[in-house]
Amino acid sequence: MNPAELFKSYQEKKEQFHKYIDKIKKNNLWDIYTIINPTLIKNPYASDFPANYFLNKSNIQNEGLLFIKRAVVFYLKNIYLLCTYVVAFVLYKIYYSKERKNNIKTVIDVFALVDNVNSEGVFSENYLTGIYEVLEKHNTNYAILLRPYSIGKNPFKLVSFFKIINQDERDFIFEYEFLKLSDFVSLFGLILLYPFKTLRLLQKENNIEDKIFNHSLISDIKYFSFDSLTRYRLGENLSKIASLEKIYSWSEFQVIERSFNYAIRSNNKDIELIGLQFFLNYETYFNVFVDDLDYDMLSSPHRVLVNGKNYIKERKKVKYTKGVSLRYKSIFEFKGIKEEKYILLLGSYIESDTKYMLDSVKDFGNVIFKNHPAVDISKFGILPENITVSNENIYKLFENTKLVIGTASGTALEAVACGISVIIISSQNNLTANPLVKYGEGKIWDIAFSKDDVKKLYNNLIKYRSENIAEIREISIWYRENSFIEPIEENIIRAFELDKGKEA
Repeated sequence: MNPAELFKSYQEKKEQFHKYIDKIKKNNLWDIYTIINPTLIKNPYASDFPANYFLNKSNIQNEGLLFIKRAVVFYLKNIYLLCTYVVAFVLYKIYYSKERKNNIKTVIDVFALVDNVNSEGVFSENYLTGIYEVLEKHNTNYAILLRPYSIGKNPFKLVSFFKIINQDERDFIFEYEFLKLSDFVSLFGLILLYPFKTLRLLQKENNIEDKIFNHSLISDIKYFSFDSLTRYRLGENLSKIASLEKIYSWSEFQVIERSFNYAIRSNNKDIELIGLQFFLNYETYFNVFVDDLDYDMLSSPHRVLVNGKNYIKERKKVKYTKGVSLRYKSIFEFKGIKEEKYILLLGSYIESDTKYMLDSVKDFGNVIFKNHPAVDISKFGILPENITVSNENIYKLFENTKLVIGTASGTALEAVACGISVIIISSQNNLTANPLVKYGEGKIWDIAFSKDDVKKLYNNLIKYRSENIAEIREISIWYRENSFIEPIEENIIRAFELDKGKEA
């Protein structure tokens, strides 16, 4: 099945796909093992099932043998991670000496990029930039719950990290603070049981969908997240804090958020959970969308704040509301295109898609490549001579861009919102992560399923914009107004309800 056929299959079967998974979720026991199962959360990049379902791909393999292989690797990997987690706990006890000034009332739950903090020598994060000053201005009692990121293999990075956090005047929470011996015993028990708990989800193979699901279920043991268990234990420990009222969590609604929410809601009905989705979403990131079944399973937040009107979903139990685009301040400051000079390539964190994109533009001249910051550019080898690499700010590059080519990049939507035409390169072996909606398709943006499509779409889009510049401007304004909310103080106050009750 080629990319165009996969796209067609997805369009025809996507409702059936969601109904199939939801039926399995409804008919099984709702406990931590169900909550953290990667097959059930539908993420096409953390489960083999979505792609195999739409490809109608049934693997012929001995599932018993596959289970043994996956289980052996699972135990080796996760026992090692448990050991590094113990080391992290010890390092916390030795090197973290900071005491909180206030009781824990409002928690801001966010990732901490340990490597970045260590290299910069000061704590900063680019997820919720701008809110802390506003919280302090409105005398909000908050503590920052940090999720140390990228330390699994080397917990000793935390030595420098803790020393830096010690110097910050704000209140912080780490999961290590609450850990007891019983927690480590519990984690070991959860790890021990997990592979076998997946087997209860196996379906009677009445059709090809059941066969695809069963194979993916066993194969997906490799996608298990150790952090989903540590976050579960953290949620249980936080639920016992009497003063805690609200938790604002950065939420892509992965298993780490689901297990955390489940632990809180299972043990404390008085703590309000608010999921922060201040990012550009994709229709095929199925895991991100919170539905009422997730609410019933206790794995969802009570409310979800989103980046713009386009991302609000109609639900009966989960409340979707407008948040604020904290990471996209530059889009409201962009002054427009100065000169349409070059094609801008946007690299993705999916390396295979980026390689295919680079191969698709060999016949073009004046091409600038902006690599994804999480990907080592050396993995792409020697780039074609027509491509120049740039580390310039993306909005500075937009000033002289005539067309953007991207794959699995939210920046493609930023480009359209700035009035730049965009070609989305489809994934060659998975569902395509396209941040754009139907509006403006064939006018300001289009999707290329093959290398041959790229040249044709380039000519079509450049011609259309030259003849319909007023309409192009209208489309770009629509995307900016519906996909973003300006991160000014007024909107931060509204999103975080900082003025609630002050009218009286």
